[in-house]
Amino acid sequence: MALAGWDLRFKEMMKIIYLLGICIGFVPLLDAQEKTFRQVRFLAVGELPPFRQEVRDNIRYELEPPEGSIPPREVVLRSDDETSEATPLRLGQISEPVKVPSGVGSFDLRQRDAAEDSVPWLRLTRPEKGDFLVILWRDPRKGTWKHVNSLVLPEDPVEQGAGSVRFINCSEASVGLKWGNEKLLLEPRRAVRRKATAGAELPFQVLLSDASGSAKAIHTGVVTQNQGERSLVLIYRADGVSPRRPVKVSVQREPIPPQPEKMESRWKMARCTRPDWLPSQRLSSRKRGVPIVLARDPK
Repeated sequence: MALAGWDLRFKEMMKIIYLLGICIGFVPLLDAQEKTFRQVRFLAVGELPPFRQEVRDNIRYELEPPEGSIPPREVVLRSDDETSEATPLRLGQISEPVKVPSGVGSFDLRQRDAAEDSVPWLRLTRPEKGDFLVILWRDPRKGTWKHVNSLVLPEDPVEQGAGSVRFINCSEASVGLKWGNEKLLLEPRRAVRRKATAGAELPFQVLLSDASGSAKAIHTGVVTQNQGERSLVLIYRADGVSPRRPVKVSVQREPIPPQPEKMESRWKMARCTRPDWLPSQRLSSRKRGVPIVLARDPK
């Protein structure tokens, strides 16, 4: 009788250990689901400063650009007590993606070598969900990249998918657009999306009102895309030395970035190898009395 009682207690103890093992195994999975990430990319627009050089000992040396004439060469993103790796910023080039947490919140952009207690270079509010693109340009009132303006745009893989063309106005003036037979007015800090056919050359014009109020074409170009590509048409203030026109236009196209695979909750039923464990978890099966345990498929 004593041995039988001990055996019963042993079985009950093993059931508790088994349940604890299942719970502990699910904790990392639940944590991974709760703390999800998406991506942000950065694009700085503007003009490069004039090339400067000096001759020393009959050798030409390129000089560093004047302070504030280009964006910081590298920035780090700080969000929710997490700091990213240094991300290079280049005028006219979209940066590599950086992970940010899901949900609404703010994050700071800092120069890589900035002091911990310094004022952030830029503070932004991230959208509630989805990947996004941040357009950066220097404040025209300050005329330096130490003070920067920004525009946050969603990068939905469906709306900004293959064939998408986005016209983005980063200037301080309203501009007119001619896209085929369509005429549009694009206000400052606004974007509009249109569709393009792969392989076709689609002309467009950017117009700006002159002193008399008449709309004058300041840029004529074409959008051409291959299969699986999308484009950005960036309209920004000409911030170089003695610009000939008040606004410049840049067309960028890129292949659709691959989307990370989403973790799906898949469950499989497996028979327990110990019919005497977990009797409360028994489900109907062909072999009566054999419990069925639900386990998550790691694939």
